[in-house]
Amino acid sequence: MTSIPVGTGFSKRSGQATVNVNRISEDSLEVTATCDSLARQVIMLTEELTRIRNETSSAVETLPPEVIREPTGWQWFQIWTGRLAVAVLLLILIKRRLNRA
Repeated sequence: MTSIPVGTGFSKRSGQATVNVNRISEDSLEVTATCDSLARQVIMLTEELTRIRNETSSAVETLPPEVIREPTGWQWFQIWTGRLAVAVLLLILIKRRLNRA
């Protein structure tokens, strides 16, 4: 690694592939490789990913309608029976309080 001076680099091209090697400091090399067909594939996949992400995000934004459930007949019966029982209990307690006084 000491044979390459700092700040220099080498490049090699073979067909559509290119490799660049640069020495950026005493202990660091920067290696960059490109290939036209791979770059084209990356661009196509990036566009496809963007399209899928946009379709998915628009599908997520349309939330399903909120379901509101009303109590059933039996549940209404239990609710009103409980309310009436509490009202009767309060009346009995009030009557007992007034009779003691």
